[in-house]
Amino acid sequence: MPLKMQEPPIAEISVLANLQPGCIFAVMMNRRNFIALSLTATAAHAGSYQAPEDEEISFGVITDIQYADADPVGERHFRESIPKIKAAVEILAPRKLPFTLHLGDFIDDQFSSIDAILPLLEPIGHRFHHLLGNHDFSVAPEEKPQVRGKLGMPADYYSFVHGGLRFLMMDTNDISTYKHLKGSPQDLESVAMLEKLTAKGLNSAKPWNGGVSKAQIAWLEQECAAATVASQRVILCGHHPILPAEGLQIWNCQKVLDAIDRHASIVAYFSGHNHAGSQIIRNGIPYITFKSMLHEPGITAYSIIHVSKNSLRIEGFGRELSRVCALNA
Repeated sequence: MPLKMQEPPIAEISVLANLQPGCIFAVMMNRRNFIALSLTATAAHAGSYQAPEDEEISFGVITDIQYADADPVGERHFRESIPKIKAAVEILAPRKLPFTLHLGDFIDDQFSSIDAILPLLEPIGHRFHHLLGNHDFSVAPEEKPQVRGKLGMPADYYSFVHGGLRFLMMDTNDISTYKHLKGSPQDLESVAMLEKLTAKGLNSAKPWNGGVSKAQIAWLEQECAAATVASQRVILCGHHPILPAEGLQIWNCQKVLDAIDRHASIVAYFSGHNHAGSQIIRNGIPYITFKSMLHEPGITAYSIIHVSKNSLRIEGFGRELSRVCALNA
């Protein structure tokens, strides 16, 4: 069994301290009130949302379920992910959403955990679009190539279109020390990059982070160009954040930012990996890291996203804050 990657602990309660222009946070409270609200979130959200006239598309977002049949480690309560997923499905299913995104780390370190969680998603009645996280590769070497197929992904990175939005589901483990077989050319390239970043003293130079290959950046740019021709807006999704640069971001995040700057079709970036969540606005684009549902027994974390012409509204459940961000036209 591969060793677990020891990532830094989550803060007890995440607070988005630096409010960015263009964002309105609808939930700000102390810890006691926060927990009280979280425990009643299921009842409070059911049937409470009224769609505005200019709404274009709504969909679900869940990240870092990270289930394992294992005892808690610190604040990570692995078995608690099962009741939390069941509760989330009960709320999301009646909303008749077209799909839900899962932004990586579906499991912790047991390949068999995939079969334990996947059946729990079926009652939701719509498709899950998955991407890969670092923990999804914390399995035996011979099991690594099977993860993508188990999750029903067409490729390690791929795109799909819905309602005038093009979603680019990136693979931020493309260059990493955990995805590829030891000694393979990809592994040696990844080890060399990590050593180079470590020598530079970059805070992202950690073995649980990863990077994006030149081939994938070229694919990203081709997809964005196609979206422009089709008058589609683009939402990028990756497991690792790009911003803020707090130590959990993509190794070569500047390369990705440079590509983003070249394409006005990109309106948002969604990620997981940082279980505490974060958000920053850069050049009018919100970089949103969603909270993991792994933490705090009885308190969940997931969202419904409502995208309209000029705004992106996050309807948060449990630890996830509700807020509205302006979108570039």
